[in-house]
Amino acid sequence: MKLFAFTIVMLLLALAFGCERPAPQPEPDMPPTPPTVEDAADGITMSGIDLYMHRSEAREGMPVKPELWVQADSLTMGENNNYVFENARAVIYGADDIEEIVIQATRGDFEQDTRAILEGDVHLTAGTLHMRLSDIEWRRPENEGTGAAYSDNPVIIDDPDLQLNARGLRLYPDERVFELTNVSGVVRFGEKLL
Repeated sequence: MKLFAFTIVMLLLALAFGCERPAPQPEPDMPPTPPTVEDAADGITMSGIDLYMHRSEAREGMPVKPELWVQADSLTMGENNNYVFENARAVIYGADDIEEIVIQATRGDFEQDTRAILEGDVHLTAGTLHMRLSDIEWRRPENEGTGAAYSDNPVIIDDPDLQLNARGLRLYPDERVFELTNVSGVVRFGEKLL
């Protein structure tokens, strides 16, 4: 009798652990899957990752949005808190925690609490303002001040009232200021062109 019970238990364990069923296919309306982790030859690769840079000054008892939030389809962890990511959407928040600027990029590099570089077919949107760039870098100053974004490569601005080309960009979200260098293009005031 003991041998029969032992055989039944072993058979049930074999069925429970030995049988593989195909993985269920996600439904089209399902929310995104949580992050996954894989070991790769060059480090650990994860998918569905959010990266944040928070302001150095905290507001007591108040939830605070980050200065920079990067959502990446995939990310590989490197050395010294350095992360390489692909297919990213980044959001830069101003001092009033309003979603100010959204950036889409093909790839990038993130160094915790220091900088983030977004590159490869970069699209930046701020309200109705649309910019196309090859890269943009978010840097936090060493003195723990507010971060800012930079690009020293060509910028194309397309807006209902602006069509501009520039050789570089500086973006200060807390001050709501864009600085462009070597600018040419068209500015519309009402129906007139300048």
